[in-house]
Amino acid sequence: MRERIERLTRFAWLRALGLALVGVWFLLAPYSVYHMVKYVLLGGMLLLAVGAFVDAVRAPRGTLESQSALWRGGGLLVMALIFAVMLRPALALLPIVIGLMLVVYGISRIVTARDRQVYVNVSPFPTIIYGLVVAITGFVLLFNPFRSIMALLQVVGVMLITMGILELGDILRGHRR
Repeated sequence: MRERIERLTRFAWLRALGLALVGVWFLLAPYSVYHMVKYVLLGGMLLLAVGAFVDAVRAPRGTLESQSALWRGGGLLVMALIFAVMLRPALALLPIVIGLMLVVYGISRIVTARDRQVYVNVSPFPTIIYGLVVAITGFVLLFNPFRSIMALLQVVGVMLITMGILELGDILRGHRR
C-alpha cells in the first residue's frame, strides 16, 4: 500500500502543473476554450455516430441489431448537426435563464430575510446582503450573457490555478515530513 501511495505522489507535481497550465489557458484565452469544448463535443458526437454506423454494417442485414444501430447512428448524426447549429443560441440563452432565476431567488431572499430569522438576537442583515449579491449577479447575467460565459471560464481558470498551487503546496509539505 505504501508503494502505491508513493507511486501516486511521484507524479503529483505533474498533475499540479497541468492544473495550473490549464487554468492559465482558461484565464487568458476563454474564447479558445469555448471553441475547443464545442469542437470536442461535436467531434465526440460524430465519432459515436460513425461507431453506430460501423456496428450497423457489421451486424447481419435485416436484424434488429443492425436496424437499431442504423437508427442510433442517424439520430446521433442529426443531433450533432443540431448541436453545431444551436450551440451558440443555446449558450446565449442559458445565462439569461440562470440570471432570471438568480434575480428571483435573490429578491425572495431579501423579502423573506426577516421571516427566515431563526434567533431574535441575530440580524437579518447578512441574508439581505447575500440576496442583494445574488440578485446583482443575476442582473449581470441577464444583461451581458455571452461575456458572462467567458467570465465564468476565467473564474474556472483562476480556480484551476489555485488548485494547482495548493496541490503543489501539499506535495512540498509531504516531502518535508
